[in-house]
Amino acid sequence: MIWLKILDLLGVFVFAASGALSGSRKNMDILGIFVLATVTAVGGGSLRSILIGDLPIGFLKDISYLIVCLGATLAVFILQSHFERLEKLILVFDALGLGAFTIIGINIALAKGLSLWASLLMGIITASFGGVVRDILINEIPFIFQKEIYATAALIGGILYLALNKLSIIPNELNICLSALLICAIRLFSLKLKLSLPKSKNVQINQNKDG
Repeated sequence: MIWLKILDLLGVFVFAASGALSGSRKNMDILGIFVLATVTAVGGGSLRSILIGDLPIGFLKDISYLIVCLGATLAVFILQSHFERLEKLILVFDALGLGAFTIIGINIALAKGLSLWASLLMGIITASFGGVVRDILINEIPFIFQKEIYATAALIGGILYLALNKLSIIPNELNICLSALLICAIRLFSLKLKLSLPKSKNVQINQNKDG
């Protein structure tokens, strides 16, 4: 579906821009920024492909992914101040990309004959693992492990997609749209209300030195 491919590339651009901004804020050179942009955009899809044996991985089969990552890198490198001002808009597109990547990952896994739970996991990995690699490379704890509703949104939307797909009560194209939009809505709603998953409490044990 051509519109899904367009949304896929748009998601790649936004994820790449996010990675490029992170590299720019860390004062990386343009090569470092490009590497960070690329792993953010295609890291999740690449891991999914490796795990399910869908080889060669996507960006090696279709150079358009690398071209989009390079475009995002140059755009951020030249126009960083403009991207900083558009951060809220980028978050909206990032949420749309999260929804699109989740459903794309699920469909690729289903086409490979994976079970429902494995396909759901592949969708979540596709959508979120690139950000995990990005944060590790810049020596930060991945944000999806410490704050914000991100992978959880992909989980909920992915379950809806698989349920509706199994029941076959609506056309698949409509299911894709509804499920991706639900993921996007949960992500944006959680940002608006500053929601996050429960965290463990950092309990410090006082030791009695005299005992």
